[in-house]
Amino acid sequence: MRQREQVGLVRLERFVRENVLPRTHPNTTQRRRALEALGEAGGLCTARTRNGDGDGDVIVCTLDAGHYDPDDNPPFKDGKPGGWHKADTSTWNDLGAACVPHAAL
Repeated sequence: MRQREQVGLVRLERFVRENVLPRTHPNTTQRRRALEALGEAGGLCTARTRNGDGDGDVIVCTLDAGHYDPDDNPPFKDGKPGGWHKADTSTWNDLGAACVPHAAL
């Protein structure tokens, strides 16, 4: 890699660490994407599901790996995920037809 390109990557990484990551909220897709760009998403859950709003976009859990407990049902009224998967406003378990459990990846 040329030195100029390497300097650009160092600046980009610093920008993401100093400006993007601090402005993202925990358990959001934006934070996960920033961590993935930095190569630091290895400790996050890998469970996936499809958006049920009709567009079919893939949603990836944003919680830490190892959090999943199918018996810990979320109390949907306050949005806390319980032991289920969560990304932004989506909460799901591994039982849905459009879900890829974290254990399968």
